[in-house]
Amino acid sequence: MLDNRKFKKIFIKEAIGSRNYLSYRTDLVLYKILLSILVFLVILFISDDIGLSVLISGEVFLIFTLINKLNVDRKRNEGENQLILKRKKEHFKKKLEEININDFELLIGFLFEKKGCKNFVKKGRHMYLAEKEGLINCIKIYRLFENIELERIDARNMVTYMCQNNIRIGYLITTGVLSEGAKELLEDFKDRLNITVMDFDSLFAMMEENEILPENDFFYNKIYEEESGKTKDVDIKKNIFDNKKIIIYIFSSVFFYAASMLMPQNNISRYIAYYFIVLTSINIFYSIWIKHISLKN
Repeated sequence: MLDNRKFKKIFIKEAIGSRNYLSYRTDLVLYKILLSILVFLVILFISDDIGLSVLISGEVFLIFTLINKLNVDRKRNEGENQLILKRKKEHFKKKLEEININDFELLIGFLFEKKGCKNFVKKGRHMYLAEKEGLINCIKIYRLFENIELERIDARNMVTYMCQNNIRIGYLITTGVLSEGAKELLEDFKDRLNITVMDFDSLFAMMEENEILPENDFFYNKIYEEESGKTKDVDIKKNIFDNKKIIIYIFSSVFFYAASMLMPQNNISRYIAYYFIVLTSINIFYSIWIKHISLKN
């Protein structure tokens, strides 16, 4: 049985990116508390009725508790989609690197058969002709390693063959990227030839469309196994000392100090303001030290 709570944390961490998970959840609680206190003080200042102030601020607290839950659930769903998609692409990329060129061309042929192409005939190295809706399609396959560019001469070979044989529809399949020269050449012939460039993402979309990749459960299990194998390392410093939190701390300092001025008899607000002032100062000093002093060492 997989732990849904653990998955929730994993997916939220994926959605918030570089932000710390504990810091993200703490910020939500802090915003909720600050807003509730603000409402309490405003109502108390206007009505001078403590009971009414507590009631309304309590309702605001509950409302924002629900809003925070919805935001967390949204982040969870967003992170889940991002992480599963990323793992699927990693899996597909790994499989492409493992198979040889002949198997890769067989895979391309299978995918194009699913698109309605038939009567495949091999014409030259890594080039095929296929029929679709009575028209001849030219399929040129370049299996390249990551970040290797497909050069202008490669695209020119396909363009020349199509022009010589009066073929208008073509598919340029590549696992690499097109060089600027190749892009310019295809752009020059776009009025005469209808050539579709299919890169890794296009092939991945076709795999997804034809449901060839493993089911999502396969990737859930992989993610769970990987996370279970990691040792817990909670970095408290990153939860407290973060330059992104300086604005939050400054706002909290001003807020509680203003509350103490409106209600001089409330010493707690003043002490909380002092706490956030000190925390802001320490955070600023820590951020400067990390950026400048530590870089010299």
